Amino acid sequence: MKLFANSISIIFFRANRFFTMATSVLIPDEQVRGMKDLNKDRFLKTVRIPCLLVRKETVSKILPVIKPYLIKLENFKAIKEVNVHNIQVFLNPDKVVDWKYISNEALSKLVSLELTPDNFKFENVTLTYDNYSYETILKSVLPKNTDGFSSFTIIGHILHVNLRDHLIPYKELIGQVLLEKVKKCKTVVNKIDIIDNTYRNFKMELLTGENRMQTGVKENGCLFEFDFSTVYWNSRLCTEHERIIQMVKPGDLFIDIFAGVGPFSIPIAKKKCNVHANDLNPESFRWLNHNIKINKVKENYIKTYNKDGKDFITENVRILLLENLNKRSIHIAMNLPGLAVQFVPYFLGLLRENIIEIMNLPLLHVYCFAKGSETNTNYKNIAKELIIKQNVMLNIEDKIIDVFEVRTVSNFKKMMKVTLKLDEEILLASYTFKRKNDSEEIFTSKIMKCQHGKK
Repeated sequence: MKLFANSISIIFFRANRFFTMATSVLIPDEQVRGMKDLNKDRFLKTVRIPCLLVRKETVSKILPVIKPYLIKLENFKAIKEVNVHNIQVFLNPDKVVDWKYISNEALSKLVSLELTPDNFKFENVTLTYDNYSYETILKSVLPKNTDGFSSFTIIGHILHVNLRDHLIPYKELIGQVLLEKVKKCKTVVNKIDIIDNTYRNFKMELLTGENRMQTGVKENGCLFEFDFSTVYWNSRLCTEHERIIQMVKPGDLFIDIFAGVGPFSIPIAKKKCNVHANDLNPESFRWLNHNIKINKVKENYIKTYNKDGKDFITENVRILLLENLNKRSIHIAMNLPGLAVQFVPYFLGLLRENIIEIMNLPLLHVYCFAKGSETNTNYKNIAKELIIKQNVMLNIEDKIIDVFEVRTVSNFKKMMKVTLKLDEEILLASYTFKRKNDSEEIFTSKIMKCQHGKK
């Protein structure tokens, strides 16, 4: 019976500990919920904080033992000097509400260092707005049971958010909190339109801070300067930029059809590759050339164009392929995920007037958005289908050599990269072209016979 009673005590102790920890005391009170105009006084809160009083000469030995239990708050020192002999170490009240909440192993070490329950105290501490992170503040303020504020991107001194409709009433507060809490942030902007225009930039509104959109970003050993309000830049693509940069080797030909301000092209040109970079947006073209200069890229390694993607492919890329096929490795990037798949058909029959055997196949890297659902999350297949459907006149499924997930955009939406080889069937296809209207193009195709016997 005694054993049973002890078991009940242990269960009750652990359950009580769970419920104590489930609701943190280190968050603002519920009175801040729904706040739209930031009132810092409403974040004031007095909390009973556990602490250990230890001798100065033993603190270096004690800290490794109790490190998992230390309190972590902004602008709050967990270790404070009490007097010339003693140090006060503040513990997390969500983890420690009594001496016995510290693990047996840690308690044994503390006892060996001559600490006892007498060293365990509580102190009332007043927490303020300055003690909370932006995550804690926004989670406490914004409505429950809805998608909260999830993330942002930093572009130099600019912090960029993409607020959903239900968060718009809180946009001024969100902007002010982020401006104050995120280091080096001087401007907060909110995207208010989708990227569907010709030049790939988007409308934005200034939430707070300096109205200064020209900024600079260091990435992959290069400095990129631009006006964020007139060009496209996404810092979350840094890893993908680096992945392509590493793939292209010195002496290769790299063709960047939607180059933007140069995150692919400029680092690759600095590797002594032959780079041809194009962008339709005149502002992107201007900053691309500016960044070439400030990064001291030699002119013989890079050439820039300000053309529509279709014209660049059918005119310039065609010539570049004829000049470089079988002489060097060729990589072609189409980083326009909203539209790039629509440009793949322009490669069909691109070299149809030439009799040529292609031994070193160019690689085409096509970026796209794969939109899944609760019943279909096979994003690789979705991305492949996007490419295949754009080329109904020729089955190019066997040309696809890789499908790679670049990043998660949102629920059931991924940015993908589909890599396919441009072989003779694609480049030497014979086709007729008819335009039904300004937005739709129809191809019919057959494979021309070549002198080397391939169809």
